[in-house]
Amino acid sequence: MKFYELDWFVQKLVPGENKIERKSSEFAFFKDDSIPINEIYKWLDQGKVPYDMSVVPDSMPRRLMLPKGTPGGYPFQMFVFVYPFNGVKKGEDVFQNYLADNKPFGYPFDRPVQEAYYRQPNMYFEDVQIYHKDAYLPYEMNVPSYFSQKKQ
Repeated sequence: MKFYELDWFVQKLVPGENKIERKSSEFAFFKDDSIPINEIYKWLDQGKVPYDMSVVPDSMPRRLMLPKGTPGGYPFQMFVFVYPFNGVKKGEDVFQNYLADNKPFGYPFDRPVQEAYYRQPNMYFEDVQIYHKDAYLPYEMNVPSYFSQKKQ
């Protein structure tokens, strides 16, 4: 199995049913696209580069959050895991600022996956399809005579 961590967050839960909503803009590891380098060069030529401009090197663009998918749907498996939060003390070590809790990176997938261990009430797998709608193929625009009908 190959999984990657899409997000993690701390949420207070109450006994019984809980409704959790999460927006992709709240995800921990993603950010808006950076300013293209050619725009920065234009600003340099004009003397307009902001003094407070900075780079966030440890985040990925939101547009790369999910795989592209396919028009017919690309199969993926989502995994949700709920466990008690045990925070860590933030110290002077720079790397401690990146730690959310006392679990190793990739937990619980930091060890070999044995199916029996992952059939627990606080773990949930779901098969999903990722669709890519409005697929645009650039060559269709360049040579329209080859494509008499729009693809469905």
